[in-house]
Amino acid sequence: MHGNWGNGFNHMMNFGYENSWWFMVYDGLKFLVIIGAVVIVARLLMNHSSNNRSSQSNHAIDILKERYARGEISEEEYRDKLKKLSE
Repeated sequence: MHGNWGNGFNHMMNFGYENSWWFMVYDGLKFLVIIGAVVIVARLLMNHSSNNRSSQSNHAIDILKERYARGEISEEEYRDKLKKLSE
């Protein structure tokens, strides 16, 4: 009686060898989904940080333009600093 229950339970939970390929496919798909989610999050974070850097650079260039327009810096200083900010 105990032997029949144990065998039935194993087959019901797919612990036998008959359907073990399904678990390998299922685990592989879970792995791909997790890796895909990690890649998507990493790309979103990298895009967010690069957007912040470019907006900070644009802000610095705007300030530089204003200082040049007010006559606070010479044209030579303006071009030099603009070149450094554009790198």
